[in-house]
Amino acid sequence: MDQINNMLPLLSVRGLTKTYWRRRWIGSGAEVQAVRGVDLDLFAGKTIAVVGASGGGKSTLARCVAGLDQPTSGHVVLFGKTIVNPAVARRHIQLIFQDPGASLNPRFSVAKALQEPLAIRRERGPCIAERLQQVGLPGSLADQGTGQLSGGQKARLALARALVALGEAGPAILILDESLASLDLSVQAQMINLLVDVQEKYGLAYMLIAHDLRLAAHMADEVAVMFEGQIVERGAPHALITAPKHLHTARLLAARSALDEIRCDA
Repeated sequence: MDQINNMLPLLSVRGLTKTYWRRRWIGSGAEVQAVRGVDLDLFAGKTIAVVGASGGGKSTLARCVAGLDQPTSGHVVLFGKTIVNPAVARRHIQLIFQDPGASLNPRFSVAKALQEPLAIRRERGPCIAERLQQVGLPGSLADQGTGQLSGGQKARLALARALVALGEAGPAILILDESLASLDLSVQAQMINLLVDVQEKYGLAYMLIAHDLRLAAHMADEVAVMFEGQIVERGAPHALITAPKHLHTARLLAARSALDEIRCDA
């Protein structure tokens, strides 16, 4: 993946909004504004974490950035040009969902799962064993069914698939939509180290979607706290953890502290 000027963002989000129409069983429906006027910048080799409680609009924002949903208003700018064709965006932006296994066909072998993104583009890619080695999986897994993999192995395979899909198309962005949340703590730590190594090797920009502010702080260069569809606070991870300015940021930290206490008592 090509190197570019790190002073310029790979991707910019400006004034992005997303409104849904929610139907009701009784009475008329209502508009729900999931994302409200969000601005963000993603730089090569850097990680921005979008953190907030469930229902705050984080995943909707991720889907709009990835080209899976069309924003109601605002712009997603890639390499200085507004994204018009989602297919073009997907050559440079890949999204890994909260359940990495959900994107894997259990009938596919590991090798076929890695070959699928290339088959869609009618391209040939590198050796399967090399791709598996790239994410810390043994080449002997190539013929194994994806449904037989552990949660950690599925997470690594999902990452390998995303890298295959990005290919050699140039600077790229990987969106991690709560994809670490379902993993055991030890596996989570291994995946964080792997993601850091991959980022350093390829200069990827990461957009990390999370509800755990302290987890996000381990990876992020900048944290944006999202509440009710808006970015309510942003800054360096250490600053937000030690001196939160918005009430929602403080609540996220308190929730994590309470969870840590429960784990210690268990």
